[in-house]
Amino acid sequence: MIDYKRAAPQPSWNDAPLGPKEASNRHLIDDPIPALPFEITSEAIEECVRNLKNPKDLALVSAITFISLSVQGLYDARSPLGNIFPTSLLSIAVAGSGEGKTPCLNKMGGGLFDYQKEILANRDVELKKFRYAHDIWSEILKAHKSELRRLIKIGDNTDSILEVIADHYSKEPKEPMKAGFLYEDTTEPALYGNMNGGLQSIGWISSEASGIVNGSSFRNVDKINSVTSGDGVRVERATRESYYLANARITLCYMFQPSVLKKFENTRGETARGTGFSARCLFVNSKSTQGTRIFDGLEQSWTACERFRARTVELYKSYVEKFSRGSFAREEIRLSDRAAEIWIETRNEIEKQILEGGRYSWAPDHASKLAEIMIRLAVNFHVFEGREGDVSETTMRASIELGYWFSRQFERMFSPEAKLENDASELHAWLRSKYDENSSRRFDRTYIGRHCPSRLRGDPKYLELIYDKLENDKLIRIITEGKAKIILLN
Repeated sequence: MIDYKRAAPQPSWNDAPLGPKEASNRHLIDDPIPALPFEITSEAIEECVRNLKNPKDLALVSAITFISLSVQGLYDARSPLGNIFPTSLLSIAVAGSGEGKTPCLNKMGGGLFDYQKEILANRDVELKKFRYAHDIWSEILKAHKSELRRLIKIGDNTDSILEVIADHYSKEPKEPMKAGFLYEDTTEPALYGNMNGGLQSIGWISSEASGIVNGSSFRNVDKINSVTSGDGVRVERATRESYYLANARITLCYMFQPSVLKKFENTRGETARGTGFSARCLFVNSKSTQGTRIFDGLEQSWTACERFRARTVELYKSYVEKFSRGSFAREEIRLSDRAAEIWIETRNEIEKQILEGGRYSWAPDHASKLAEIMIRLAVNFHVFEGREGDVSETTMRASIELGYWFSRQFERMFSPEAKLENDASELHAWLRSKYDENSSRRFDRTYIGRHCPSRLRGDPKYLELIYDKLENDKLIRIITEGKAKIILLN
């Protein structure tokens, strides 16, 4: 929800006022994703974009999601300050219908989707064997108990049969471990219930997550915050035995449409920010590529994505094998001396920018998690790309740059000042397009409120701020004719 007090009219976007054309294009200025010196990851992202023609940030988020899922069960990150925390990453991507959210996730995560089908099929076989063995075990137990009742009835000694029963209980067949690790349309209680007695490194991944973020399953994110921080989570139940998950790891990726984000901000945005959930997330707001997705008809190659998928399966299989043996220890990954120096410098600079007047003064929650996210990115890339030893300077620098890029996306989406700038630019572009159509610089504000870009409608107070912004920058004039207020395009 917009903080109207903080989103007061701002000075011009630059020291020198922008001309009408530049002002109209302000919201279209691109912020390219930094080049990543990670062969497996970068080649898969580029191939996905080349073949699907989807927004590159969707491919990036999809790749990071499955890297995180494949790494988090095996490794933890250790910061130069001595803190140890999970490598898990949380991502939220906003993109319109038809932008390729589902195809992107499928191309990057297809290997793990197939692997889950395989282990679930194997578990079904083992479950049938278990039920058969347990039925036989139960019948034998009934026979032993029947003998116990007979001996009690006649007053005979029961020591021997009690030993037999105790021994039989020790041989009760055990249900095979729950094998699912990829979840889409689920709830938090169901998620933790499946982790209890099953794999504890999981992904909650959905390409259409509107039902999750605006439904009952997302009312309480405290447990997700705890798991993401590396703390165990205790699940209290009224009618069944409570349990504690000490080794839980969750990678989260929600993708949904812009209208869902607006509704989420209005209903649960303050809670998500207040609890620290939003600060833990990597956000992207994709620009549409529709209308530019021209194919040449040549056969597409998916070798880079196949290599990427094979690596995710290789790592996750290692986790499953280790977990199945009862080993829950994770290896700690440290930064090299030079990487640590660079990270500490970055961390301190971010901290300074939280002060009043600093870049992050409006979002101390976001800034407080940013340096840690940079380490998580670095460790994920380090492990996934097969690097040995400590995290290198090159990997750390690239992860810092990528972390700052994600931070700028967060700022563009949630900073009152940045959001106001971009929205004012978009409205000005729309006004200019209408002028090009009918050569009239005069607009009734009621007409604007009903017909302007859809995401700017429905909030008259916010439109007032946009008008003030454009008037301050001398791009429009506001006049009154009787009771009507008129916008004149300069």
